[in-house]
Amino acid sequence: MKKYLLPLMAAMMAIPLATAAEGDAWPWDFPQTVTLNAAPGQWALSCYTFYPSAVRDGEDLTKATLIFYSEKIGEVGASVSKIGNAEMPNALIIPLDPNARAKKGDFVLTWWQQGSGLQRAVVTDDSNPAEPKVDYLDMSYGDEKNPGFAQSEADQQLKPGTFTVLRDGEWMPGAQLAAFSGGEWKSATLICEHNGKVLALGWGDRLTVYDKAACRLIPLGEKFKKGDQVWATFVDSYRDGYTVKKVDMKIGRVWVERGSRTEAMSVAEVTKVLNP
Repeated sequence: MKKYLLPLMAAMMAIPLATAAEGDAWPWDFPQTVTLNAAPGQWALSCYTFYPSAVRDGEDLTKATLIFYSEKIGEVGASVSKIGNAEMPNALIIPLDPNARAKKGDFVLTWWQQGSGLQRAVVTDDSNPAEPKVDYLDMSYGDEKNPGFAQSEADQQLKPGTFTVLRDGEWMPGAQLAAFSGGEWKSATLICEHNGKVLALGWGDRLTVYDKAACRLIPLGEKFKKGDQVWATFVDSYRDGYTVKKVDMKIGRVWVERGSRTEAMSVAEVTKVLNP
């Protein structure tokens, strides 16, 4: 199921909030007690509905769907902070920059502001740098006959304080990763990095911990041209053998071909970084 549908379905289900306090189940080899550089009232992204209810219901958290929604931070603690009506481990809260300013062509971390759920996006209009217009990257992109959500939600204006500008080469929340695991390069979004470990959100909105040394940052600003040989995502992993057919960096899309199939992918899904 496409990632953009999951937040919509969850919202329709009206999942009640619960509380997850320090000491609850934490199956990941990653500290909960990271410092949260944030202030009350600041916008953030967190799985503040899914994680508490999964803990309460005794789910296997390594297999649980943990979608990151937007909400304002309440109290900030040393290991657990309040967001919405939930208490969450700091490692599962991503504060957004309250003073962010973006320029055209920048990539940002935000959420689908006409719906819900974590999104990366490219800035298409910087007339108001504090409220830029963006095209979302983590949505499907179709063709003229069958447009995807990315096209129908194009040029959406973000509200002030609801995004963070992503910087290539930095291990920051929202960065795109390729993590080598099980003989494959897994595609994932960085949630938190600490002491050589990376907590990342992958296929099915599941959290996994990787050694930082086993991961590579995928630059969203990578340069492509027609004919380039690249890796592109298939299900949950990057695969090689793709050829670039077309590039439109204004909307953060790269058209790639493998066999007889051509597909429009976001810049997070295509890379030359993994080439030998």
